[in-house]
Amino acid sequence: MVKRLVMFAFVALAIGMAVPSFRARIVDTLMPIKHAIGNSLVPRRLDVMANQIDVRLNRGEGFPVDFQGWLRRDYSGSQFDPWDNLYYIETTRRDYTVGSMGADEEQGTEDDITVTRRLPDQMLRR
Repeated sequence: MVKRLVMFAFVALAIGMAVPSFRARIVDTLMPIKHAIGNSLVPRRLDVMANQIDVRLNRGEGFPVDFQGWLRRDYSGSQFDPWDNLYYIETTRRDYTVGSMGADEEQGTEDDITVTRRLPDQMLRR
């Protein structure tokens, strides 16, 4: 019985996605769920990213010159956040921040998700 209900649900979803007006409703209904999942995944991803950058910095390698290229080649995760935006990095004299623009796809707004780390002592610019 449960198998049939699940199969029916998938068939109904497939038919609904084939009809443009229903597709828009389905996507609008699922968007808050997508945002909630993204908001829970991104902080951990950024923490892993910052850990990998910390390893580079502590080995004296410095920041990746081409951050997007580093994400593509060397970062252990995806270069895109759940909203299909590239992650970004900002550096100051004392720290650096890796971040995601969040659901609004604009950097520097309230929904940005970021992790900030202090630079290793040997890198601090005087």
